[in-house]
Amino acid sequence: MSESNPPESLYGQEPAPPAAKAPDLMEQLVGVFTEPGALFTRLEATPVWGGALALLTALNTAVAVLWARRVDVDAMLRPVLEANPKIAAENIDNIISVQSRMMLPFSVLGGLLGLAVVSLVLALVYWIVGAWTHEGRKPTYRQAFSATVISGLVGAPKAVLLGIVCSLKAIGGAKPDALSPTSLGFYVVPDSVKLHALFNTLDLFTFASIVLIFIATRRTMRLKASGAAICAVIAALLMIALPVLGAR
Repeated sequence: MSESNPPESLYGQEPAPPAAKAPDLMEQLVGVFTEPGALFTRLEATPVWGGALALLTALNTAVAVLWARRVDVDAMLRPVLEANPKIAAENIDNIISVQSRMMLPFSVLGGLLGLAVVSLVLALVYWIVGAWTHEGRKPTYRQAFSATVISGLVGAPKAVLLGIVCSLKAIGGAKPDALSPTSLGFYVVPDSVKLHALFNTLDLFTFASIVLIFIATRRTMRLKASGAAICAVIAALLMIALPVLGAR
């Protein structure tokens, strides 16, 4: 039985090529802003996500805690509850009291688990899209998850900014998505709740995230342009359409 040997040259056996090195967290943070194409191309061979997921989870949890400790739950919920004909007026104060006690633990739980759960589901969706629209070899779920999580690093500065705003500014009953100075909703507050929700999603970091999803699925997962565009549209629906539909 013959065994495969490394190719030989005039000078003996050729050394095996060095294994590709995965970009570390700092390279990922810098790369999403300076060289996203090169970064996501590297991630095709070395899909990683641990450091990025830990960092984003920590930032999201910190923002959630800061917001929950300072938000005026009464100002946030009372207009919504009073506008709901299914809720009796005498029950509103009790509902607000319960929500006030649960706001912090729910916010912490959402910060700790929300990103991971959303990333797992989105990566599955992108992987399914990739199964039909890939170029060459079919992408793996590891590549899809890496593309999803690492592209989210573009939102790290927004999380830091929201943390500062929640710490220094009187936020009243505003939700986190209305507190970012990079969104239109921070400056324009229309009477329509759904229109305000739309303005809150019109954020520089939202648009950057959508563009990065296109680049990530194109480079890391090697999808066709049409497949990457489908993934970007899915991301846009999640980040723009879903908050507007859920606004009340």
